[in-house]
Amino acid sequence: MAINRALRHYRAAYALLLRLYPRPFQQRFAEGMAQTFHDLCRERRAAGRGLFLFALSAFLETSLEIAKENTMQWTQMQRTVLRVALVALGLLMVPLVASRIVEGWNWGPGAFVFTYVMFFATGMAYALIARHAKAVAYKAAVALALVAGFVLGWSTMVHMSETENPLNLVYFGVLAVGAAGAALARLEPRGMARALFAMSAALVAAWFITQVLYPDTPAGPVWNVGVMHGGFVLLFAAAGLLFRHASLHASND
Repeated sequence: MAINRALRHYRAAYALLLRLYPRPFQQRFAEGMAQTFHDLCRERRAAGRGLFLFALSAFLETSLEIAKENTMQWTQMQRTVLRVALVALGLLMVPLVASRIVEGWNWGPGAFVFTYVMFFATGMAYALIARHAKAVAYKAAVALALVAGFVLGWSTMVHMSETENPLNLVYFGVLAVGAAGAALARLEPRGMARALFAMSAALVAAWFITQVLYPDTPAGPVWNVGVMHGGFVLLFAAAGLLFRHASLHASND
């Protein structure tokens, strides 16, 4: 009697597990799989063999197949979101580990959440912008612009938290110029080139404001990460040239 009760419980649990398959798969195969599982359990019981290890193995194998089938049903966008989310999580491990071994690194939970959001947003921006582009130069330009913009925004945020000087908000203005330019260009390579060149010019203007007009202002945020303003100017200009190259390539095609 106890064996029969255990058999019913295993079959009921396996039937519930099968409901996790995509609906079309359930309709075609779930009933037959449940019956096969039941028959195999009965055979093992008749042979005097235990059911637990067999049931555990069947549950694990079926769970892997369920994950595989559901993944195959995902849209391209869902796969992209998952990949970006996992990459962002991997990148988050860097500051998480650093906070444990670097003295004075005292981030709260909110800082880690914000950092993850920034990683994820940057990754999704690249995926959405570059997915429709065939030109390697365009994809490289997008990656370079986003990485440079991320570092500039990050260093600005850190510098402002340390100095509480609102004058450094002008660096966020550089990023705003790029965002506005990309929107106006509708991500077309020629317009994106202009947007990146405009960011380079805006960064020069930001340096002039913070270091020339107000010389008493603490060094700009880019100095805090060991990179001169000119380095970012060159990065944005290089991205602009790559966009320009992509536009010329598209025109020739």
